[in-house]
Amino acid sequence: MSGTVNTAFVPDMQRKLYRWSTASPDKVFADLFNLVCDRRTLDTAWQRLARNRGSQTPGTDGVTRHKVEKRPGGVAAFLADIREDLRHGTYRPQPVRQRLIPKPGKPGKVRPLGIPTLKDRLVQMALKLVLEPIFEADFYPTSYGFRPGRSTHDALATAVRRIQPKPRGPSKCRYVIEGDIKGCFDAIDHHVLMERVRRRIRDRKVLRLILAFLKAGIMVEGTVRHPVTGTPQGASSRRCWPTSI
Repeated sequence: MSGTVNTAFVPDMQRKLYRWSTASPDKVFADLFNLVCDRRTLDTAWQRLARNRGSQTPGTDGVTRHKVEKRPGGVAAFLADIREDLRHGTYRPQPVRQRLIPKPGKPGKVRPLGIPTLKDRLVQMALKLVLEPIFEADFYPTSYGFRPGRSTHDALATAVRRIQPKPRGPSKCRYVIEGDIKGCFDAIDHHVLMERVRRRIRDRKVLRLILAFLKAGIMVEGTVRHPVTGTPQGASSRRCWPTSI
């Protein structure tokens, strides 16, 4: 499959979705699942995953990019199997493997990192490719987190311009407020999140797929837990939601 698809398909599709979403803030998209399952979308998702060092980090099934490439049929067979599972409704996300990562500058404190299986990461990336341009239209202009073409450096540059708009003279800024939402991703309400998603997405298969990822569970020391709130940090799917959620 890899190398035999139209590489312009995904960018063209994303531009159209973004244009339609921007032109009509109330537009609801009802036919997206076929785009997620399209072999060109899955191929693009694989190419992006393969460039990431995390593709060599196994999930609960122990599969890595290297193992996929060494299998009979290689990547093409791997993607074809996933596509068939999606189209026939037999695809089921697996629990994510949890790792505790030390927080920089905070000795003794850690944050949980969820590591999905490679198969789940691929489907999440395919979902992201389709959903991201739709929700991009709903982001606030001042939002810089997890957005294409934006970074923390852009946020810093904007802050500098706001604080010191002119090269000389006093700054008009008098106060700077720093804040953080404690356990933000751990406390996301699944029901509220899905209600927000439904404002833009009405494709039932896509909605079921998103909810399945939220409910997949977390593998902690050999035991699968199913939190009623939250979404694991580290998964691609959590990057799709608008900041107004």
